[in-house]
Amino acid sequence: MLLRLESGAPSNAAQPLEVPAEEYTSEALHQAELERIFRRLPLLAAARAELPVAGRYKTITLAGVPLLLVRGRDDVCRAFVNACTHRASPLKHGCGQASRFTCPYHGWTFNDKGALIGITSKESFGAVNARELGLRELPLVERSGLLWVSLDPQSTLDIDRFLAGFDGFLGGFNLAAWHFHHRAELPGANWKLAFDAHLEFYHLPVLHRETFGVKISNQTQYYFYGPHQRLGIMSTNPSNPQDAAFLGLKTKAETDWDLATLLFGEWIVFPNVSINCFAGECRVVVISQVLPGRCYNQSTTIQTYLVEEPLADKPHPRVAEIVELIQQVVREEDLPMSHAQQRNLDSGALRSVWLGANEAGVQHHYHWRKKVMAATDDAALDTLFSARSAAGT
Repeated sequence: MLLRLESGAPSNAAQPLEVPAEEYTSEALHQAELERIFRRLPLLAAARAELPVAGRYKTITLAGVPLLLVRGRDDVCRAFVNACTHRASPLKHGCGQASRFTCPYHGWTFNDKGALIGITSKESFGAVNARELGLRELPLVERSGLLWVSLDPQSTLDIDRFLAGFDGFLGGFNLAAWHFHHRAELPGANWKLAFDAHLEFYHLPVLHRETFGVKISNQTQYYFYGPHQRLGIMSTNPSNPQDAAFLGLKTKAETDWDLATLLFGEWIVFPNVSINCFAGECRVVVISQVLPGRCYNQSTTIQTYLVEEPLADKPHPRVAEIVELIQQVVREEDLPMSHAQQRNLDSGALRSVWLGANEAGVQHHYHWRKKVMAATDDAALDTLFSARSAAGT
């Protein structure tokens, strides 16, 4: 990155790419993406900081599948379909603390490993095999303080191949030791319109001129790790603390480089998560999950804010400032723009849109969506991720 900054040359794609408008307006394509991307790949569902101790639970719906994430007394986090096996009632809403989960409809009760341990009026209900009526469990892997869930209970996909070593880089944040601070949910248009804004900095000095200013760079350095990517802004402004810290590395031996400075930029976990770290006296990490809705023109962005130090008894003005800034940027600038784009695309007046060579991350994401959807099964996905992981493309 230092060499690239000195050269002044961003890592652009070979040429602009024309993309059909139907990419954002087709209901058939949207449903295919839900089935062939979101319901086949491991999805980043939560941070350990949201479920740090035994009994902590979180509910979330991914690609239409309602999930109940629970950390058991054995410190293992498990993912279940958030539906009672009696008649499909949701067991919980939101987040909280519980060692047992009792259905609010008829009172069936499950333990933190999903086993059915209580049937109301068991004698009159009739004979059933309780061992076969536990909650439906889904594969969950915990890495680098983050939790990935597969919505396919029969998945054989190798998560190491899928992650392509990206989780190792994310491990540098040591998120397992961070603390949950705040969560916000914001409605958006098509999930790709909402997520594309995370994949390029070209729009920063224009769309975000009131929040980031017109002098911020619109050039991006990209680093690709299989389907995942990392974005670094091409900026050498010594008055910016983050720029100054990074540029200061040139005067230090590599053995003296501090990890916090090296973790600059925006980290993109395919297919729909962005991770940003805001440095300073109290570091804040923002995890943005852009979740596709039931229809092609709906999405929800969930922002989860983590802090390096617990703030329960000592609110920090810098943290409040970051939370308000990021929510303003997304709520009042990014997502309203995606809604406006959606309206124009839905009009049918445009045949296509263009992704610039300087928007290489958006192009990368587009190509990977097509590759994943073309893979016929888990074995084909493993082959795809293995080849691309080795190539780093």
